[in-house]
Amino acid sequence: MHEHILSTFNLSLDRLRQDVLAMASMAQKNLACAMRGLLERDTDLCNSAIAADQDVNDLEKAVDKLGMQVLVKFQPTAHDLRAVMGTIRVANNLERIADQASSIAKRARLINNLPEMSEVKLMQPVYDLCARNLEASIQAFIAGDSEAAAAARLLDKELDNAEKSLDRDMIAVMETRGTELEGYIHLIFIARFLERVGDHAKNICEDTVFIERAEDIRFMKNKRDETAPPAQA
Repeated sequence: MHEHILSTFNLSLDRLRQDVLAMASMAQKNLACAMRGLLERDTDLCNSAIAADQDVNDLEKAVDKLGMQVLVKFQPTAHDLRAVMGTIRVANNLERIADQASSIAKRARLINNLPEMSEVKLMQPVYDLCARNLEASIQAFIAGDSEAAAAARLLDKELDNAEKSLDRDMIAVMETRGTELEGYIHLIFIARFLERVGDHAKNICEDTVFIERAEDIRFMKNKRDETAPPAQA
């Protein structure tokens, strides 16, 4: 690209990234509101998370439109092309994270209409893992740090295990109760929604590695390879 075209491209890419970072902040806030609504029995917070989902959807559409305009106008190659395409994919994952937050809030509203359940507090450590993974993936994307992204990707296994453990605990409780199972079923779904948020955070890590290294690590078997420094050309 000529220098003035490159400068204009960089401005467009920066605008694209800023919109995605706004989406990331909104998605994290929505998830936090939904979980606080559950843990604190605050239905107003649940309603806020559900209503705010549309804002994330609208911004994702704007990112997709701008990204396509950048691709058509500048026809970038190599790292620049990966940066645009990867950023669009990150936006898509953030939109889906906001969807999961809305689903959590809807289940939490139903739980809040039931008698209090002591088992709700078991969701806190699962959410803590989920929030940690999401923050790590977003920070790696912001920094363009492929090593941090590859390392953050490996955190997903711990969240998967926590979700499976909670699932088993809820089923064990349900077997002893026999009746009034609705709340426990909602909790199982909420745990699964958190696990899916972790999957999307993992996708963001993979997109970051792809942008920076031009490597697809989605199906790598040797996990140690993911955190190894890129080979010298």
